[in-house]
Amino acid sequence: MVENLEHLLHRAALDPRADRASLYKELLRSETYLLTLDEPLLEGETKRVTRADALFPVWADKDPELGGVWVPVFPARDRVREFVAARRLQAPKGKEFLWMGHMPGQVFSLVRGVRRFAGLKLYLDAETAVEISWAEARILAGGMMPVDGPARHELPIERLIIPPGVRLSFGTLRPWAGEAKPILLTMPEAGKFHTEDIRRLVRLPLGEGRHAWTPCRHFLQILHRLKTLGGNGAERFVENLLSSQLAFEMYGDAEALCEWLAARGHEAFGWMGLAAIYGRTGRFDDCAALCRRAVVKYPSERTFHVNGLRALIALGRREEAAERAEIAARLFPGDCTLAEIRRELAQAAAPHGA
Repeated sequence: MVENLEHLLHRAALDPRADRASLYKELLRSETYLLTLDEPLLEGETKRVTRADALFPVWADKDPELGGVWVPVFPARDRVREFVAARRLQAPKGKEFLWMGHMPGQVFSLVRGVRRFAGLKLYLDAETAVEISWAEARILAGGMMPVDGPARHELPIERLIIPPGVRLSFGTLRPWAGEAKPILLTMPEAGKFHTEDIRRLVRLPLGEGRHAWTPCRHFLQILHRLKTLGGNGAERFVENLLSSQLAFEMYGDAEALCEWLAARGHEAFGWMGLAAIYGRTGRFDDCAALCRRAVVKYPSERTFHVNGLRALIALGRREEAAERAEIAARLFPGDCTLAEIRRELAQAAAPHGA
């Protein structure tokens, strides 16, 4: 099975746009390995397996442009040793790099708790790695198969204005179901993207019913480039960047951006973004804890009250949610969303048949 998984990884790396159904199936039935940092193995100990509820340090790569982290996953333990040797990684004193084995499919749920998690990189060798995005990892964590083909998104901001004189490149993409001749648009001076990025696209309207596609990652590079040019929308760069990352389900990168903003004098805005990210990714404990702090420091920000209540309800802490809902209702009388949450809590608390 290891040989089959490695063959499928190699094939996917050679052609990122090829069908990955066989690769996904093999991943769900194969043991995988992570790189972790731990105490040296005891004499005679040859295998260490991570429990589903265990906390453990995971080695990950930080994205140099966007800040999210990609966790390398290996098809065999020998690949972990090759990875450490190829990068010349050095463990702190008293620790060493170890591989951790996981039962088939288990790794997808484990790594979703990693801070700033952007996705997985299935590592084969120094030249061969295949990306599994956050959205794909979420589906695999449920034991299901991601839909193959490119993930296509609509423009996440009101409009994208490209100033005159900016050089654009146009090409064609391999057709997929529902589109005969898809057009690829890029802005060369905005930066380069990898072939792997073609799996995540955003539609750019060109007017008169026409449109083109660009990789989501390249779209973020375009936003950065337009900001340096000082064109229309530059003043809303951060808002546009964050809304785009959220729309593209690039939650690890969005989390890194919000933490960066919070540490640089924009705490309320950064916390709002983090609350939204925690809610969308199912990290309800983190969301509830953050919103509990935020409603004390920023009581007039309705978002913290609403997101905090939704997180508490998701956690089953309805009594605490009911108390917080009453406080929020006094601060925001007549708010429809809060009124609906209060009705939901009241109905859940009412005796059956009342």
